[in-house]
Order: sequence, then structure tokens, then C-alpha cells
Amino acid sequence: MNFNLYKIIKQVLIKSFLIAVLLFFQADNTFSNLLEKKSHNNDEQFNEDLFKEILKGAGFNSEDSFLAVQSFKRAFPPERLTESSYIILPFVDKSMNAFAVSIDGSEAVLVKKINGKFRTFITSSRYAHKILEQGFDEVANNENLLEIENNFKNKVKINSTISEEEITFKKGDSLINLLYSPNSNRNQISKIVEAFGVYFNPKKIKINTKGKVVRINKSKILGFYIMLSSKNSILAYISPNGYKAIKVSTKFVDKKLYEKINSYLRINEEINQTSISLLNDPELKKKKIKIDKGSNLFEVLKKEKVPQRKIGSLLNSLKNIYNPKMIRPEQEISLAFKNKDFFGMSIEINYLKEIQVIKTNDSFKEYVYQRPFKKILLFKKIEIKKSLYVDSLDVGLPLEILIDMVKLFSYSIDFQRDIRKSNYFYVYYEFLKNYKGDMIMPGNIIYALAELKNSSTEMFRYESKSNEHKYFDFEGKSIRKTLMKTPIDGARLSSGFGKRMHPVLGYSKMHKGVDFAAKKGTPVYAAGDGIIERANNYGAYGKYIRIRHNSEYKTAYAHLNKFARKVKKGFSVKQGQTIGYVGSTGRSTGPHLHYEIILNGNQINPQKLKLPEKKKIDKAELQNFKLERDNILSKISEYINLNYR
Repeated sequence: MNFNLYKIIKQVLIKSFLIAVLLFFQADNTFSNLLEKKSHNNDEQFNEDLFKEILKGAGFNSEDSFLAVQSFKRAFPPERLTESSYIILPFVDKSMNAFAVSIDGSEAVLVKKINGKFRTFITSSRYAHKILEQGFDEVANNENLLEIENNFKNKVKINSTISEEEITFKKGDSLINLLYSPNSNRNQISKIVEAFGVYFNPKKIKINTKGKVVRINKSKILGFYIMLSSKNSILAYISPNGYKAIKVSTKFVDKKLYEKINSYLRINEEINQTSISLLNDPELKKKKIKIDKGSNLFEVLKKEKVPQRKIGSLLNSLKNIYNPKMIRPEQEISLAFKNKDFFGMSIEINYLKEIQVIKTNDSFKEYVYQRPFKKILLFKKIEIKKSLYVDSLDVGLPLEILIDMVKLFSYSIDFQRDIRKSNYFYVYYEFLKNYKGDMIMPGNIIYALAELKNSSTEMFRYESKSNEHKYFDFEGKSIRKTLMKTPIDGARLSSGFGKRMHPVLGYSKMHKGVDFAAKKGTPVYAAGDGIIERANNYGAYGKYIRIRHNSEYKTAYAHLNKFARKVKKGFSVKQGQTIGYVGSTGRSTGPHLHYEIILNGNQINPQKLKLPEKKKIDKAELQNFKLERDNILSKISEYINLNYR
């Protein structure tokens, strides 16, 4: 049953409910009448209080009406409801515990009380009508409902100006230097370090100690923690009264960090969210634009005849959650107009997320639109007949999953010598889809196995609380090594280590490294964490980068087409970070990467180097990992024979 401006209730099954509805209409407080008043009277906002009164009039008690509105807000901001929106109620229900709101006649938010708690779902308006008319108790495995979780950590991360950084103390590092970034305020850093120092002397932090820093706008520190041991950590964070610090169990330090950030953001800057686009109103006229190189958002909006006063107000709202300077050339922007007046705009950040800035009574308000999705799990078996690339795509493995799998296996597999015909790869991965069942995009790899001639390598995804790595072997050891054997995306090895006939000079020459043949422009990764010692033209090497990883190891990358942005001498890099792009500069016959590992000043064979493994999962959570691992194996047991172990 729905209440809107254009429909009047013709039939009601319960007399008392009919009386309540009639009183509801007589008071001129119906959902749609309120929305009509909002559209004709800019001084009146449809707010939470009005929403609660509507639900109370429909049969919800005071407490439930409050909780139901809070649940609704997880999916859609009440102030953005329009005259196209209407409420849907059950025909008969002894105790009112569910309702839906059709946002735009197509998509709806469904709220239902289940086991004493209100839960929120996205669905179609048509299905919301059907399920509320028929009644329902079970929501599990319902393909037409997509539940919206109330997860703060996700809430923080959808704000594109908030970033995380894993830190590791190396010889010569100080806490102040690790916390510093080019846009940082040194005074603020000194204050948060001072707060940290109340509990622990920063000068006594040991080498290889790890931690995490969370910043806003890539500058201001919202909080950080240092894991002093597997049991104890120190957390420093911003509060309304300045920076503070506390001792926290390492097991819960990440969760505590986001609790503190949440508390600060609620007071200072609430992040407005929606799971349904605010630009779906059928009355809106939309236009897609792109910003050309050398232009900016102000100039583009001015060209579209948006008044300068409105542009200034819009940009001020946008800056609350997104830096306009981060808009890339060719990045898609949608403008919306209503009755020829500028209504708002959206900036696509990626396929799942948009920044939307919408007109209010006298200004603009910013929102983060996060497309809701549910995960399904898929399994693929790849037999090598032609090549890993061709055979993977032949069985329908998404290219994104293939690239991720190759990158993860590149720590331990020699993709030149180890891959042969009749080898097998198995991968179990996520795919995201919407409530309509449409496939959106691939997610994470959950499990992968490389079954080679003389060995097998497998990995399990596990979100460790004490280890920043996400993929581990059967025993719980990180699959990551100190250095990557294959520091390139989607490449194949073209030349082994040792003597060869030099393709340019024409004589036998010791080839002190490994070549990776790849298309020009293929990204090249830092093989490990370190400091760039050199990034310039270097004789026959052409464009060349050398990274110092520690007192023993260095890596070098030659014949590059160009360097990545901001890469220069003294620049710190993380393992897997893009540092340059494949080219053919210097003494070279075609595009490829020449890769060297230098141990104590001597070039060594990267393919024969036995690299130390990285950190193992702490004993405190090893049992949880084993449970997760065994759960994964039980799910794929029907697809794969695991007797090789």
C-alpha cells in the first residue's frame, strides 16, 4: 500500500487502520503532501522528525519510528526525498515492523525489524510492493534484496580524501619523519608525537616495528598506531580537545583507531552517504562532460552557464569531501538540471563510487554515492595449453583477476622457467552484483593454487589484525617476500641470466639481470620497500631507476619509457608501487624491462635468489586463520583435488 500525492486509499482492511489513515490525511501530513509542500516552499525541509511522525501515524511506536528512520538513513538521506517518492506499507500487520520508500518510482529502500533489530535493504519499487503485500520473515538468500551494512570502516574509506598508510621502521627512521608528508603541518605532527610520548619514548621504537597512519586530504593526521608487540600497541588520535594517546591491545587497535576517528568526524564533519543515486529523479535533465587538460571545474561549469555564485558555493561543498584538483582529464562528470535550473553534479571516482553535490534551499550539499552490491564466489580451472594469459581468458577468468593472480604469484614463481604446458592454475574469487542480478565487477581473490611440474604454490586471503598482508600460505606465512621476482604487470620473460649474444653490440656479453618483454607503457613495480637512489638517464641503460632496500640489497630497472609521477632521487617507495613504464630507451632493440638485483654491490641472478619470507600470522589469531582456511577448502573441495599437500 502506498501513500502519495496522486493516489488515495480506496480500500483498507482494518477499520482502526482506516481511521488512522483518514486522520493522517485530514491533518495534511501525508508523506507525499509533505513532499509537495517541500517542493513549493523552499523554507520547509522534509526532515527526520516529519519522517518519524509519518511512521508513528502508520502504526510504529515512538522508539521504533526513531530506529526505523536511522536504519533508512543508512541507505538514503531523508532530506533528498522528492515529490516522486512515496511510502509503501503492509496491507495487514498486527504489529507494524516493516515499510519501504520508493525513492523515484524505480528503486526503493526497504526497512524491516528482524529479531529485534531494524535492517535495511535496497530493492526495486515493484518488488517492495510485492513483498510487503505478501508478508515475509526470511531475507537470507533473497536475490531481490541487497542489505546495507552499517560498517564505519567502510564509511571512512568511501571518503576519497581519507587515506591509510602502513609504516615500518627501518634503520635511521624516526617517528616524526615517518609521519611527515609533503602537505603536513610539522606543528601538528610534533603535538601528536608528544601525546604518543606520554606512553612510550619514540626514540626507543625498534627496527621493523610496524604501524598505520590515517590522514585526511593526504596531510592532516587523524590518528596512528604503533604495534610495540603482538600484545600491546600505542594509539594516538585527534579529538575535539587536541591530540591524545592510549594503550590498546594489538588485537583491537585497528578497530579502536576507527572508533576514535568516527567520534571526531561525527562532531566535526559528517560524511553524507547514499546507496541510491540522488540524480535518478525522472524530472532531471542530465549532461555528461569531461575536463580537458589545462582546464578546471570552475571554467567548465562557467562554460555550461552555471552562475558564478553557485559555482563558488558548489566548490566549497565539494571540498568538504573531495579535492577538485584530483579530477583527472577525461574523468567523467555528470551535470543535472531541473526546469532549466542547475540542480547538481556527480564525479565518478570508480565504478562503485561517485561524489554528488546537490542543490539545497540556498546552497549545496555534498554526498558520497556508493553503489550497493552483494558478493558471489566463482571458481575457475586453467590448464596451460598456449599461455597463461590466453588460457585464462578462454575459460572466462576476468582480466582483473588474472592480473592480480600473476602479481601475487610473482613473489615466488619464475614465469619464464616454471610455467609449462599441462600445468594448472585454480582460482576462487569474488564477483560483485547488484540487487537486479546484474554482474558489476570482479572483487578479491579468495584462494589460488599454481600446480606446476615439480611444485605447488597456494594462497589464502585472510584479513589479519596484526599483519598488513592479506594473502598467506597453508601454514599462515605471508606469500610476500622481501623482493618480487617479477616486478612488472602482465609481462613475459624474454632473456634468462648469464651469457648471451647482445642484440645490439653483436658479441657475447654477460647479461647481468633478467629481461621482461612487454608492451611500451606497461607499469613497472618497485620490487620491495626502499629509497630511490637514482632516477635519470644512465648511458646504455637509458631511463634508469635504482632502489636501495636495506644495507645489502638494491634493485635496478632499465630502458624505461618514463618515470611515474613524483619518482625521483630520495623518494620512498612501497613494494608493488608503480615506479615507471616499460620502454626501449638506451641500448635496446625493443620495448622491455631490464631488471637487476644487486647484493653487496654485485649483480646476482634474480631467478636463483632465495628470498626470506615475510611475517607469519601471530599465534593469537593463527587459529582464526586456520578456521577460515579450512572453510575455504571445504567450499572448493567439489572443484579440486587437494591431495597434493
